[in-house]
Amino acid sequence: MVALTVPERIDADNATAMLASLTEALAGAGTATEPPTLDLAPLAVFDSSALSLLLQLERGLQAVAAGGESGGTSPALVLLNPPAKLQELAELYGVAGLLFGAPARGEAPQAE
Repeated sequence: MVALTVPERIDADNATAMLASLTEALAGAGTATEPPTLDLAPLAVFDSSALSLLLQLERGLQAVAAGGESGGTSPALVLLNPPAKLQELAELYGVAGLLFGAPARGEAPQAE
């Protein structure tokens, strides 16, 4: 599995450009049996725009994988090494489960 990496910074200033760039890069990534993979380890500076970008990527790839039909349960994008602060932000906004498969509210998070 080859993972594409994100830059060190994704915020309101560069999110639109990053979305276009990553969408293009991910379009040819992945295989029929494995979804594209994005390594988030380099991400050090971010805001909620990073979450929006990741959700847009997931949504776009799901639409492509389903031929425009929704309802797939498997992720269209695998996210590796999400920073802890990004996971916390995703939990705050209620999208951690969509992005990282986090436990439901009230369940204990898994140790890292």
